[in-house]
Formats: sequence, structure tokens, C-alpha cells
Amino acid sequence: MAETSAAAGGAPLFEVRQIVKRYPGVAALTDVSVAIRRGQIHALLGENGAGKSTLIGVLSGITIPDSGEIRVDGEPVNIRRPKDAQALGVTTIHQELSLAPDLTVVENIFLGRETGKWGLINDRRMKEQVHQLCSEFGLDEDDMRRPVASLGALKQHVVEILKALVFDARLVILDEPTSGLADSEREALFEHMRALRSRGLSILWVTHRLDELYGLADAITVLRDGRHVATLDDPAAISPEDLVRLMVGGKASSPGAVAEEVGRTRWSGPQDEVLRLEGVSRLPVQNVSLTLKRGEILGVAGIAGAGRTELARLIFGADRREKGTIWINGMPAKIRSPRQAFKAGIALVPEERKTLGILGDFGVSKNISVSRLGGVALGGVLLDGGKESAVAAGYVRELGIKTPSVQQKIRNLSGGNQQKVIIARCLFTEPSILIIDEPTQGIDVGAKVEVYRLIYDFVDNGGAVIVISSELPELLRVADRVVVMREGQIAGEVDVHDNSGSDEDTRKTEEIMALAVRESVA
Repeated sequence: MAETSAAAGGAPLFEVRQIVKRYPGVAALTDVSVAIRRGQIHALLGENGAGKSTLIGVLSGITIPDSGEIRVDGEPVNIRRPKDAQALGVTTIHQELSLAPDLTVVENIFLGRETGKWGLINDRRMKEQVHQLCSEFGLDEDDMRRPVASLGALKQHVVEILKALVFDARLVILDEPTSGLADSEREALFEHMRALRSRGLSILWVTHRLDELYGLADAITVLRDGRHVATLDDPAAISPEDLVRLMVGGKASSPGAVAEEVGRTRWSGPQDEVLRLEGVSRLPVQNVSLTLKRGEILGVAGIAGAGRTELARLIFGADRREKGTIWINGMPAKIRSPRQAFKAGIALVPEERKTLGILGDFGVSKNISVSRLGGVALGGVLLDGGKESAVAAGYVRELGIKTPSVQQKIRNLSGGNQQKVIIARCLFTEPSILIIDEPTQGIDVGAKVEVYRLIYDFVDNGGAVIVISSELPELLRVADRVVVMREGQIAGEVDVHDNSGSDEDTRKTEEIMALAVRESVA
């Protein structure tokens, strides 16, 4: 199968050429070129971290590339801010819609671009401008007068589309538009996308649902690790399985290899069940049931928006579940707050280290002790600074945290050392269950080795760990088994224990990706 194909006839409407965007330690886009033609639905595929969001940011004026060129109708243009993109006819509809919930449909459509004279808004004129369009896209008079918060998810997407049409959009970027929609609503949205195409608008469509592509996408571009892998102008000629292979490549590589090098001696004690979820729900998480045993590492995979982080927050009590039961050591547990989770023996290392993990202006010692101040207090009342420093110094030695002193502000440490401090904080609460969301995100290889060692030491001593990761090679090497989430539900489970060789890793990677993006595995 060829990984590129000749472009269809006609000059591209929008084109990016050899775009490069680097962040410290990460090449988000490397020499990426994509051409989007007039009246074309162009799908953009790739794993988490493939560069899709960065490319969208470049086209929508949120991200300024380091080098490369953007052309519109064959002419070079500068897109340095969102207003530049809007002036060129680019409208981006993000997965998280940007509507003002208490304003009406008409008010949202014209928000910031209201029409009228002498500073007075002419509601009737604005309504007349969009009345026909609203009717064409299934919004009636009653809908137009209602706050958008009272509309369903599909109609809210329609409002975003109408905002684009009213102000002469030429390229509409749809980022996971069917997330959270029922099947009937998905089909209705697809009809709206076809209507946009028939009007001559171009659509750049980001989706992880491969079943949606066929019969709708006119072309598919695949990104992997920030690079352009393939542009396919005949989607019908490629199977979902081949698309998955293009997305993941042969990369059961560096993160997994690093994890394997650390080594692990397995827990030899009783493997009793320490955690059970039964029907746990709070949108986007829906009816999730799973188990975790002592001495086990359970991986959680899924594409962005699948509900992985939200599930971790429900287990930890950061969000209150609406339905379902959590069992700890065979007993139903009342976990409605992180405090109750700590008491039940659960600790969480969050994904968003900078915003949810560290206390930037506090020292290392306080960042370690903050979740269990009673452990460094005199009589459980007065904070003992000397004891706090001694506890922190012990973890610094044990975990190899590189810091000039335990009083050093944590914001001055590297990402890997910040991560180890957060893990130390969790360990200080003396948990039996540790949840780590994206354990090695944004840290270097040396720090990854230390983080894997911490995870292994914890389970080798009878703890149990849930690892959420977008790095499939990481999960294949770290976890004993992997549950795959899709649209808030468990789509399936893959046994990855004792994988043998790169061929097996590739097969397991494809199996996980297929569960994450398709209705079922062939």
C-alpha cells in the first residue's frame, strides 16, 4: 500500500508547506505539508501527541510556527493571531464548544460582532439575517429565542456552524465534533457537514472514530510523531486496519524499552482484590466496571476525550459519581472527596502537573507533606518544621530527587523531579492504591527510568497501581493488562503481561488502537 497518493485536481484552497513547530524537548511538527481543497471534507488522523492540535493551532492563529509557509488560494499569507485566521475565512469549532450558555442562539451567533446603529444592537435585524440559515439547519423560531444551554449537544454544534456561515467562513475546522452525540445526532451532523461541502466550504475534520470516515471523508491525512505519514485521496481504498497501522507505525519503542530496562520483581504475596468499580458513572464516564488486584499494574488506554482522566477523578473523589459503587478490599467505600480517598488508601498523581500537582511557590518539603499534615505535626496540631524537613529529606534520598535543598521552591525543579516530588507526596499518605495519570509526560529519559522504578517498587511491595498513559509502548511494558476506554465506557481489555518481541508489541498496539477508535475489533 502506498503511503502517499496524488492530489485531486484543482489548486488547494488552504495549504501548509513544511511547517515546523518545536517546544523545549519536543518537536510538535516536523516538515508537515497538507493541502485542503475547496469543497472537500479532509479528515486528519493520528494518535494523541501526533501533532493534530498543533496543526489546528497553526491554521487558527493560536500557534505560530517556527518555519514553513501557509497559502490561501495559492498566495502566501501570515496567520499570527486568531483574528488573522478569521479574516481569511478560518473558523475552528473545538471539541469543547465556546458558546455563552445564557445567551440565545442569535446572540451567540453575533457575539462580539453585533449589528446595529449608534451603539444599539438591532435584535430584529440580526434575527432576520440568520432566520433562513437556522431553518435550513433545523433550528426553529422557538430554538432561536432559547438560551443555548437549554439546547441539546447537536443543536449547539449547529449554532457553532451557523456562526461560521454567517461570517463567510471558507475553511471550517471540526475537532472531534461527534464526541458526546447519540448515533442519530451523529448522522444529522454528518448531513450538516455534507451541506457545508455542497456550499463550497472546506472542512478539516479531526476524528478518532474510523467508522465515521467511510462515505463522508474525501481525503485523509495521517500524522504520526509530528510528521506527515500519508495523504490518501481515496479513503474507500484503505481498510480501518491499515489506517491503524499508519497511525501507530512500528513504534513499540522508546518508552516501553526504557520501562523494560528498569526491571521488575513481581509481588509474590496474595493477589487479593483491592479495588472494584461497579457501574460507576458521571458524564463523560458511563457505567464503568473494573477490578484491581494487589501487586498489579492496570493500564488505562484511550484517545483524548475518552474519559480516562475523568475516571481517575471519580475514583479519587475529586468529582462525585452520580451512579455506581466503589469497593475497597471487599467493602463498599464512601469516597466523595480526596480526603476520604486518602483515608481509604487511594492517592492520585494528576495529569496536569503544573496546575493540579505542584504548589509552585512552596518548597519541596511542603509539597510532600501537604496531603498529610498530621504526619508532620506535634500532637496532631502544630506543624513541626524539623520533622517536615526530615521526612522530605528521606524521600529526596530514596527517590533520587535532585534539589539543592528541601526548601527549594518546586517550580525551580525540572519536570521529572517535580513528578517525583508529587509521587513522594502520594507515598507519604501511605496508600495501598496509586493512580498515576500520564506518569512520564514531559520528562526526559533519565527521569522516566526513576518514575518506572518507583512504580515497580510500589507494586513489588504489595501496592496496586492504575497507570493512565497516551504512550501505548509505555503501557505495553509497564502494565499487566490494559483496559481501553472509548466515549466514557470500557471498550475492551487486552492482556499485555509477558509480551515477547516487537511483533507482539505491534499486534497489541494495533489491538488497543482498534478498540479505542472503532465500534468493534475485526
